Amino acid sequence: MADLLSSLLKEIYQLPLIGNFIYKLIVDYPIGGWVFLFIVSILGINKWTISHTGINVLQNVPLIIKKNREYQNDRRRNVFYKDSSTKDYINWLNGVLKTLYDEYKLLRLFGKEYPVVTHDSVKRIRYPFKKNLTDTTKVVNTNIPDFNPDKGQKQYIKVMGNTIKWPEVIGFALDKFHLNDEGKMTGFTAKTCQYKHNVATSHILEYEMYKLYLKNKKKMGMQEAGELLESLPYRCKIHEANEQTNIMTTGCNRYSLMSVQMLVVYYDDFIKDYKALTFHRSDKVAIKPNYWQFIPAGGFEIFEKSSTTNPYIIEQNFDVELALFRELIEEAFDGRDFEYNRSGEEVNNLVRNHKDIVQIKKWIKSNKAHLEFMGIVTDMVSLRPELSFLLVIDTPEFQEIKLKINDEGQDYQAVKVNDLPAMLSGELLYPSSAGLLKLAMQSQLFKERELLQHS
Repeated sequence: MADLLSSLLKEIYQLPLIGNFIYKLIVDYPIGGWVFLFIVSILGINKWTISHTGINVLQNVPLIIKKNREYQNDRRRNVFYKDSSTKDYINWLNGVLKTLYDEYKLLRLFGKEYPVVTHDSVKRIRYPFKKNLTDTTKVVNTNIPDFNPDKGQKQYIKVMGNTIKWPEVIGFALDKFHLNDEGKMTGFTAKTCQYKHNVATSHILEYEMYKLYLKNKKKMGMQEAGELLESLPYRCKIHEANEQTNIMTTGCNRYSLMSVQMLVVYYDDFIKDYKALTFHRSDKVAIKPNYWQFIPAGGFEIFEKSSTTNPYIIEQNFDVELALFRELIEEAFDGRDFEYNRSGEEVNNLVRNHKDIVQIKKWIKSNKAHLEFMGIVTDMVSLRPELSFLLVIDTPEFQEIKLKINDEGQDYQAVKVNDLPAMLSGELLYPSSAGLLKLAMQSQLFKERELLQHS
């Protein structure tokens, strides 16, 4: 074998023009020379293969490299999802959050702790929202911010892969929500962003926590908040010169996309009791798959093409009712993606005139159903606020509507409301859903129907 290699090298060295160059390269720079020779050999073999068989062996190498990178990122994401769903991680995370936000208590529900903060509305605002809710909300900035992600943010976006479906879609991030002296919300203002801004400044916060957990999880109990923040650069940037109240009630140093979520409770004539709509989050979502969630829930985004930047159109889409009904259509009625307006129809026609939405409005008008705004639930991990609503449908006619979830869920269930503690025992409940249910339990609508009043 050695003799064969030596003989081959002699022939290469005797090649006209390049033989002497290869000889000097190997002698003076052995590693670089052999790498160069290897590459030239591969290219030579590939050229011979093309001329004799017509097959270009190297043609698919870039695609193979790309697929391998995607596979590695998918693998990292799936490991992250799995590890961050474990009891050990959740307990560790809750402990860290208690240290970072010691002015707030984690929410307790059915004997468990959830990392969310709830702020009740100063009054429960009943539908229609046009007057009472719209007059206390405002978008203060319609300019699309620049997007210049750093190395860590780019890496996180790659890891999340195709779970980030519409990065350019415009939505409304929290600017500030206002509280009265009792800590109840009286209104809020918002600023414009795109979904990718939310991914890079809010969603990334849990991945950052997870990486810290992997690095030195056993040391966390000994650290103070300041020490923790030194190991959490993206969260540290948010905390910079801000008190805990500002972090929880403003969108300081980040773009936390606001969301809408609604607990839908309806009367089942067969069991003579009320049920709630839930599904198990699939791995198609960017945050917390494998958690149970009350539906609908989703980003407060505009219902237009992602290229829409007109300030007037953006302001017209600053409509909580529109976003809420769109999510209800998307996740419960049609089972298809309403992330943006594909058809080009006028927004009001497409969403507000949907047959099932029209029917629900009729029930509300005739007092067969009730829809109210309850307050805001803020996730302590991602620091994203969710506008929270309750829809109670007293008429059994709701059962005639055919329900169909989208790909964000994988197991739709209508669960008897008073059985939720038993159903969720041993299961993972999406933290914002826990806050939503807690607000509902305090509502007059639940109290009048004796729903979860002894839990």
